[in-house]
Amino acid sequence: MKRMIACLSLVAAATTAALSATATPPPHAHVTTKSVAAAQPKPKPKCRVAPADEYFGRLKMSILGIRNVIKDQGLKVDFAPDSAGGTLPTMALTEDAVRDWEHKYPCDTWLPGTIYALEHFYAKIHTEAGVMHVHATFRWLRHDFPKAKVTPLGRKEDVEATTVAPNPLDPPASAAPSPPAGAGAPTPSAALVAPH
Repeated sequence: MKRMIACLSLVAAATTAALSATATPPPHAHVTTKSVAAAQPKPKPKCRVAPADEYFGRLKMSILGIRNVIKDQGLKVDFAPDSAGGTLPTMALTEDAVRDWEHKYPCDTWLPGTIYALEHFYAKIHTEAGVMHVHATFRWLRHDFPKAKVTPLGRKEDVEATTVAPNPLDPPASAAPSPPAGAGAPTPSAALVAPH
């Protein structure tokens, strides 16, 4: 009988030990460095600017190359406005390079100005396609860089985009018409003695 009681005691002790080993420990018992790292917010990535010798987009354009193409195509449109539509394929590839640049260096300080330069270029093309590109580029600028200094300028370009080309002979809207050469303001006496 004593042997039986001893065996039962051993079985009970073994069962209790087995149950306590499989019981889940309190949540604070297994704190690891991984769980601590996961609980803390991740730091923002460092803001980097694109190096001048890195190439972007399908044409593998550098940041200086992108800016030069926008400038050169703009001059081409200024001197030959009728051929402006022919610049759109080149500008589509340039825009592709800018998007790749932004994807890799999203907080590069040159990006807002470059996107605005694209919008300004498209504003020179007074066609349906040109106006659509102006609106799309401004949405891009406003969405990705709402606080950039050039965003208000982009808004102005967006509002003023039109399919009607301005007449180069018309004076700018902000300039007051100038009097003909040699004509001054009439004197009071001359104004009173006007011929009939």
